[in-house]
Formats: sequence, C-alpha cells, structure tokens
Amino acid sequence: MKRVDIVYGGAQYSLGGRSLESVQTEVETALESGKPYWLRVNSGGGRFEDAYLLIVPGVPFAILNVKPNNGTDIDLEVDGAFNQDVL
Repeated sequence: MKRVDIVYGGAQYSLGGRSLESVQTEVETALESGKPYWLRVNSGGGRFEDAYLLIVPGVPFAILNVKPNNGTDIDLEVDGAFNQDVL
C-alpha cells in the first residue's frame, strides 16, 4: 500500500493510497491557483481522523515518501546524502 507522510506545523500527518507525485501535483496546483486550499489528511495514529491543512504560500510543508522497509529498498548513497563521517 502506498502512503506519504506530511510534516506541517511541526506535526506529522499521513495520506494512504497516495503517491508522492500525486500529492506534489495537488499541492502545486493549489498554490498556482492563488487561492487558499484545504488538503484533507489523516491525523490519527492507528485510526483515521480527518485533519485539514491550509495550503498557502509561506507555510512550511514537507512530503515524506514512506516505503516498506524490507532491507532492499533503501539506497543510502543517493545524491551523496549518506555521510559515513557522521556515523
């Protein structure tokens, strides 16, 4: 099952059955419209509880692509993001 997590206002929310790209497109379209937009997300941990995030310019918004952790889908060398010196 696809899922993306969203960090908004320091809190974490989720969207099940969505891809990172579909959420990006929805947010970009909302911002391009120039009008306030309410994105419906899940705020519950374990059960669905609706929350609505106001999408407007200037509000920090992060989308996290959640992938199953089976030990083979994580590439720590992507774009040099993994710095072994830090470990």
